[in-house]
Amino acid sequence: MTSRGQLEPSKRVKKHKSQSIHYYENALRSIEAGDAEKASEFLWGSVSQAVKALAMHRGIELRSHQRIRSYVMEVAKALQDESIKHSFDVAQSLHSNFYESGLSLEDVVMGAEDAKQLVARLFSLIPDESEEES
Repeated sequence: MTSRGQLEPSKRVKKHKSQSIHYYENALRSIEAGDAEKASEFLWGSVSQAVKALAMHRGIELRSHQRIRSYVMEVAKALQDESIKHSFDVAQSLHSNFYESGLSLEDVVMGAEDAKQLVARLFSLIPDESEEES
Protein backbone atom coordinates (compact mmCIF):
# COMPACT_ATOMS: atom_id res chain seq x y z
CA MET A 1 0.00 0.00 0.00
CA THR A 2 1.10 3.53 -0.66
CA SER A 3 0.89 6.27 1.91
CA ARG A 4 -2.58 7.36 0.73
CA GLY A 5 -4.01 3.88 1.04
CA GLN A 6 -3.80 3.11 -2.67
CA LEU A 7 -2.34 -0.11 -3.99
CA GLU A 8 1.20 0.06 -5.27
CA PRO A 9 1.48 0.18 -9.08
CA SER A 10 2.30 -3.51 -9.61
CA LYS A 11 -0.79 -4.52 -7.63
CA ARG A 12 -2.90 -2.01 -9.52
CA VAL A 13 -1.69 -3.52 -12.80
CA LYS A 14 -2.78 -6.95 -11.56
CA LYS A 15 -6.12 -5.55 -10.46
CA HIS A 16 -6.79 -3.92 -13.84
CA LYS A 17 -5.82 -7.12 -15.67
CA SER A 18 -8.02 -9.22 -13.43
CA GLN A 19 -10.95 -6.84 -13.89
CA SER A 20 -10.44 -6.91 -17.67
CA ILE A 21 -10.68 -10.69 -17.71
CA HIS A 22 -13.69 -10.63 -15.40
CA TYR A 23 -15.53 -8.17 -17.65
CA TYR A 24 -14.73 -10.24 -20.75
CA GLU A 25 -16.13 -13.37 -19.11
CA ASN A 26 -19.27 -11.43 -18.14
CA ALA A 27 -19.58 -10.23 -21.74
CA LEU A 28 -19.57 -13.82 -22.97
CA ARG A 29 -22.29 -14.71 -20.47
CA SER A 30 -24.34 -11.73 -21.61
CA ILE A 31 -23.92 -12.78 -25.24
CA GLU A 32 -25.13 -16.27 -24.35
CA ALA A 33 -28.14 -14.69 -22.64
CA GLY A 34 -28.85 -12.60 -25.74
CA ASP A 35 -28.24 -9.25 -24.02
CA ALA A 36 -26.32 -7.26 -26.63
CA GLU A 37 -26.32 -4.00 -24.68
CA LYS A 38 -24.93 -5.48 -21.47
CA ALA A 39 -22.36 -7.52 -23.41
CA SER A 40 -21.29 -4.34 -25.21
CA GLU A 41 -20.61 -2.51 -21.98
CA PHE A 42 -18.71 -5.44 -20.49
CA LEU A 43 -16.53 -5.61 -23.62
CA TRP A 44 -15.78 -1.91 -23.35
CA GLY A 45 -14.94 -2.42 -19.68
CA SER A 46 -12.59 -5.26 -20.56
CA VAL A 47 -10.72 -3.14 -23.10
CA SER A 48 -10.54 -0.04 -20.92
CA GLN A 49 -9.19 -2.03 -17.97
CA ALA A 50 -6.54 -3.62 -20.21
CA VAL A 51 -5.49 -0.15 -21.40
CA LYS A 52 -5.32 1.04 -17.79
CA ALA A 53 -3.19 -1.99 -16.88
CA LEU A 54 -0.65 -1.21 -19.59
CA ALA A 55 -0.58 2.47 -18.70
CA MET A 56 -0.17 1.73 -14.99
CA HIS A 57 2.66 -0.68 -15.80
CA ARG A 58 4.35 2.28 -17.48
CA GLY A 59 3.64 4.57 -14.53
CA ILE A 60 0.68 6.39 -16.08
CA GLU A 61 -2.72 6.64 -14.47
CA LEU A 62 -5.68 7.11 -16.81
CA ARG A 63 -8.79 8.64 -15.28
CA SER A 64 -10.98 9.60 -18.21
CA HIS A 65 -12.34 8.17 -21.43
CA GLN A 66 -10.42 10.82 -23.40
CA ARG A 67 -7.11 9.92 -21.71
CA ILE A 68 -7.73 6.23 -22.39
CA ARG A 69 -8.34 6.99 -26.06
CA SER A 70 -5.31 9.30 -26.33
CA TYR A 71 -3.09 6.71 -24.67
CA VAL A 72 -4.24 3.94 -27.00
CA MET A 73 -3.56 6.15 -30.02
CA GLU A 74 -0.05 6.84 -28.66
CA VAL A 75 0.59 3.12 -28.22
CA ALA A 76 -0.73 2.29 -31.71
CA LYS A 77 1.45 5.00 -33.25
CA ALA A 78 4.57 3.99 -31.30
CA LEU A 79 4.14 0.36 -32.33
CA GLN A 80 2.99 1.27 -35.84
CA ASP A 81 0.07 -1.10 -35.31
CA GLU A 82 -3.17 0.05 -36.91
CA SER A 83 -4.99 -3.01 -35.54
CA ILE A 84 -4.78 -1.50 -32.05
CA LYS A 85 -6.52 1.67 -33.24
CA HIS A 86 -9.11 -0.30 -35.21
CA SER A 87 -9.96 -2.63 -32.35
CA PHE A 88 -10.18 0.28 -29.94
CA ASP A 89 -12.60 2.06 -32.28
CA VAL A 90 -14.73 -1.11 -32.30
CA ALA A 91 -14.66 -1.16 -28.49
CA GLN A 92 -15.79 2.48 -28.40
CA SER A 93 -18.73 1.62 -30.68
CA LEU A 94 -19.63 -1.16 -28.27
CA HIS A 95 -19.53 1.32 -25.40
CA SER A 96 -21.95 3.58 -27.31
CA ASN A 97 -24.21 0.59 -27.97
CA PHE A 98 -24.93 0.31 -24.25
CA TYR A 99 -26.63 3.71 -24.43
CA GLU A 100 -27.86 3.77 -28.02
CA SER A 101 -28.86 0.09 -28.50
CA GLY A 102 -28.13 0.05 -32.22
CA LEU A 103 -25.98 -3.05 -32.66
CA SER A 104 -27.34 -6.53 -33.19
CA LEU A 105 -26.15 -9.45 -31.10
CA GLU A 106 -24.20 -10.64 -34.17
CA ASP A 107 -22.40 -7.27 -34.32
CA VAL A 108 -21.54 -7.56 -30.64
CA VAL A 109 -20.20 -11.09 -31.14
CA MET A 110 -17.90 -9.79 -33.90
CA GLY A 111 -16.87 -6.92 -31.63
CA ALA A 112 -16.08 -9.41 -28.89
CA GLU A 113 -13.42 -10.97 -31.10
CA ASP A 114 -11.83 -7.56 -31.72
CA ALA A 115 -11.92 -6.84 -27.99
CA LYS A 116 -10.35 -10.20 -27.18
CA GLN A 117 -7.51 -9.62 -29.66
CA LEU A 118 -6.88 -6.10 -28.39
CA VAL A 119 -6.83 -7.16 -24.75
CA ALA A 120 -4.40 -9.98 -25.60
CA ARG A 121 -2.17 -7.53 -27.51
CA LEU A 122 -2.15 -5.03 -24.65
CA PHE A 123 -1.46 -7.74 -22.09
CA SER A 124 1.46 -8.96 -24.24
CA LEU A 125 3.08 -5.56 -23.69
CA ILE A 126 3.11 -6.09 -19.92
CA PRO A 127 5.93 -8.42 -18.81
CA ASP A 128 5.08 -11.16 -16.36
CA GLU A 129 6.27 -10.48 -12.81
CA SER A 130 8.62 -13.47 -13.07
CA GLU A 131 10.32 -11.78 -16.06
CA GLU A 132 10.66 -8.51 -14.17
CA GLU A 133 12.35 -10.21 -11.22
CA SER A 134 15.05 -11.76 -13.41
